[in-house]
Amino acid sequence: MNFFSGKVFFVTLVMLIAVFLGITYFQNLKPLETSLPEEPIPTVERSVKELKTIVETVVEKQDVQITFIYGNDELETKVAQLYEVTKQNNSPVKIVADGDIAKSLIDDLSVPQKNSLKQAAILKSKNKSELDRIISGDPIIGINKDKTLAALEESIKNSLGSHTLSVKVHTEVKDERGGVSKIMQDLGFKTQIASFSTLHKEHIDDENRNVNLEIAAKKIDGVIVKPGEHFSFNKVVGSRTKANGFKDAGVIQSGRVIPGIGGGICQVSTTLYRAALLSGVKITERHNHSIYDGIEYADRGLDAAVAWGYKDFKFINSLKTPILIYAKAGNGAVNIEIYAERQPFEKIILETRNEIKHAYKTQKTVNASLPPGKVKVLHPGVDGYSIEAFRIIIENGIRKQERLSKDRYLTFNRREEVGL
Repeated sequence: MNFFSGKVFFVTLVMLIAVFLGITYFQNLKPLETSLPEEPIPTVERSVKELKTIVETVVEKQDVQITFIYGNDELETKVAQLYEVTKQNNSPVKIVADGDIAKSLIDDLSVPQKNSLKQAAILKSKNKSELDRIISGDPIIGINKDKTLAALEESIKNSLGSHTLSVKVHTEVKDERGGVSKIMQDLGFKTQIASFSTLHKEHIDDENRNVNLEIAAKKIDGVIVKPGEHFSFNKVVGSRTKANGFKDAGVIQSGRVIPGIGGGICQVSTTLYRAALLSGVKITERHNHSIYDGIEYADRGLDAAVAWGYKDFKFINSLKTPILIYAKAGNGAVNIEIYAERQPFEKIILETRNEIKHAYKTQKTVNASLPPGKVKVLHPGVDGYSIEAFRIIIENGIRKQERLSKDRYLTFNRREEVGL
């Protein structure tokens, strides 16, 4: 059978032509669009109308001149980009202060120290009978950052957005002893091994007595006692005279508290005694007061009375390390601290025992010159006491006890004259 003749050939030819035409048609088709059609170009009238509603927002940094005032003078003037200003169409709508920048301005501040600032120094002893001492310098003044920052923040609040600000600088004493702390560290006095404070509440506002306290405290402040050296309160403080700055204040005499030159410094010697006991040094001389009345700042059996020429407080540094005495007084209070290179013991305990009260009696005599029934008090009467004091030192787990003293505070009977 001939393939190229007849119906079969004709049908096959038609199908091939159809396939060829179909392929050609689909190759000429464009792909489908996958994005939105572009908007038509706006007319000039529409563009102007829409531009009027567009808001242009810009954030700018604003320079501010800040003048810091110290006392009545200008301390320093700084320029900083303190504000962030948000503008819309060139008009400020929001102003915010940068807190980190404000703080950095305070961190960089410093106050000038006076040219005649006295620096702390070591005063070496001239002979073996004297003690080395660190002499305090003038107080070092610095910026009180918290208060000054608060003042700057208040100025910002009251003048937000202003290009100039004025701020009061607040100061504080950074080192009241003018560099003593650094010298102490350099010399190895890094550890406080003992401290004690006393307060005479009835004499907080006693001006003369406070002067005496301050003079005595300054005399012993900074004193260094090396191993084996002796400390004498009277020798270090000196004689209590008006020429040495001491004033009249209450002293104990004949069972009474009466005015006397240098009154009150027994509070300093008593405070030092307590601190010395707690530091573990050996006490070589100490006296209790004649009566307990008038020394309410002290515990019975643990006071230390001093009087120029016949009552002293002394100790010897029995430790293996030098010690340094820090002393401060004022407003009826005394604070003593003792420093060394290291703590030479674990614990020290002070105790008083066996206290006995010796009550006063009332003695009456007749005074015919007084009106009948009239009573004249010659002496108010003072109770006496007997008491013992002990110190317990715990070192390397070993407990060692010593009796410090057995004191007798005198009894003074009440004496009255009665009219008949």
